[in-house]
Amino acid sequence: MVTELEKITPEEKLEAGITWRVVLAILTAAVLFIPVSLYLNLISGALSPAIAVTIIAILFSELTRFFGAPLKKQELFVIYSSVAVMSSTLPPYYWLVYRTFYVTTPITQYFLIDGVPINQLVPTWLAPPLGAASYELRTLLHPDWVSALIVTGMSFAFLAMAEIGLAIMFTYIFVKEEKLNYPLAHVEASLINVLIERKVQHMSVYILGILTGVIYAFMTYAGFLFGVPLLPIPWFDLVWLTEKYVPGALVGIATDPFTLGLGMVLPIKVALSTLIGSVSIWIVANTIFTSSPAFFPDWFAEYYKGMTIGSIYQRSFQRIWISPQFGFIIGIALALILAYRKTFGRSLRLFASAIIRPSEADLPLRFSLILFVFASLGSVALFMILIPNFPVWVAIVTSLGLSFFIAMVAARSLGEVGYFPAIPWPWQVIVYFTPYRGYAGWVYSPYINLGYTGYLTQLGKVSYLTSTRPTHYFIGVTAAFILVSIVGLIAMDFFWRLSPIPSNVYPITMIYWPIYATNDSLFATRQIIVRPEHLGIGAAAALGVVSLEMLFRSIGISFPTFPIVLGFFILPPYAIIIFIGSLLANLVISRSFGRERWEATKNFFIAGFFSGLGITVGIGISFTLLSRASWIWPW
Repeated sequence: MVTELEKITPEEKLEAGITWRVVLAILTAAVLFIPVSLYLNLISGALSPAIAVTIIAILFSELTRFFGAPLKKQELFVIYSSVAVMSSTLPPYYWLVYRTFYVTTPITQYFLIDGVPINQLVPTWLAPPLGAASYELRTLLHPDWVSALIVTGMSFAFLAMAEIGLAIMFTYIFVKEEKLNYPLAHVEASLINVLIERKVQHMSVYILGILTGVIYAFMTYAGFLFGVPLLPIPWFDLVWLTEKYVPGALVGIATDPFTLGLGMVLPIKVALSTLIGSVSIWIVANTIFTSSPAFFPDWFAEYYKGMTIGSIYQRSFQRIWISPQFGFIIGIALALILAYRKTFGRSLRLFASAIIRPSEADLPLRFSLILFVFASLGSVALFMILIPNFPVWVAIVTSLGLSFFIAMVAARSLGEVGYFPAIPWPWQVIVYFTPYRGYAGWVYSPYINLGYTGYLTQLGKVSYLTSTRPTHYFIGVTAAFILVSIVGLIAMDFFWRLSPIPSNVYPITMIYWPIYATNDSLFATRQIIVRPEHLGIGAAAALGVVSLEMLFRSIGISFPTFPIVLGFFILPPYAIIIFIGSLLANLVISRSFGRERWEATKNFFIAGFFSGLGITVGIGISFTLLSRASWIWPW
């Protein structure tokens, strides 16, 4: 059954989404949720887009309805998308405070470049020198930080411009021309439509989803309030049970409810393919490589029984998978170009013709191309001014070429499968193959796309599903990035003044910042080995696996292999919960509802499920903040 949400609205029916009420809502959300999102990241390592968008969407839709002037769905979507961008973007100043830890921690003093401790090689445009007054005062609003704040602000501006430019391009190519499905876009559009239209048959399913989400989120996050978790976060670690039989395997089950909700959107074949890819890398291959020193002697020497999922992942990634994973990305890009060369070539030709005749398109395509190229080359120029001894051609090819291909893969992945896994920052692998020697060039780069464009393109799909002018959506995104840069600075400064970072007040930083510092130092001193032959093997493996799908189609077998490669980046605990979510939705819940009714209403149920999660987690965080407010003293 085809629902109304699956029909992209014709251009002539697109309506404006920016009004004074929208501006007020976005400003309010920025003040409320950028600090909350940052705080959540400091305590758990996560951001809070689902929490923020759910609460803001429900709050403003109900407030305006109460005062007799309900929001239009176009207005609600612009609010929704702007808040989603704000709450899913980590303020860049986070890394300035991390750099203070890097400069002052004893960990880095033992890594030397040409006999000099590496923490003494940090330039002032990354962090003030050791002993600076601002370290004692714990503030970013100090003259010591002027150069670092300028560089960080300019870099973030280039990033925002490049992301918006690429998102406009791929919204046109994949949403307008190729009309990819974007499974989660329909869920997001369902949330907006159910809050605006309030159809009884949809509201009942939506409320049922909310109740389900509230119950699951309570079981997952109630431990933050009571001090005794009902479910372990982020996963049940089963390595202690399996290490005797499959040493080195990452065996566990994630408890993250948002990942379970993602699985509910996906067909069983897609979820199964993802699980196959994840298991093949992180269980099967890891076990093989852990069983003999002939493969990776450094990893074999470091492994010991009693390691957790987190420690196995961190060390095996450094010793085994850092090169192949970068190769996987290259292979995926090549496979997509080959598999969709006709449709993608046609879309590029249409894109080129639309640039020549911009009046015929409802997106500023010429502007988007100029914006991306300007931002990319601008970031390269800034990089070369700061690090003049770096090969300029490497910076240009990476920022322009690699970013375009990663953005393309991410946008297509979300359009077809519904997700794109977090990929490792490729810059340090790239620097490894250059003659560069120093510190700054390893940790600072020109603009590189890491896949966020895919989510912006998905929201571009939602703009059409909600009959919103995409230009108004992108104006909201621009405002969101600006507010992140302003409010994010104030919030980061506030949290640093409140308590040292890392500290037990922000527990996740005590775990990951020492790991980040060690990794940066190992790369800068070239103690991590990146093997080009492993890059090639990874690229060939990804290309081969994705190409199998075309072979299967030629013999009448319908089995997606693209998700298998995406599963290479996903840890088994998350791949397993995605598969469980898919089984629940497609076998259990669909039978309870009736298959036809479920297909017509599942997006409303899943939207309610995410809303229930967001509301519960938001309330939980509020109580947590209140419980700690009386404990924090000025020191």
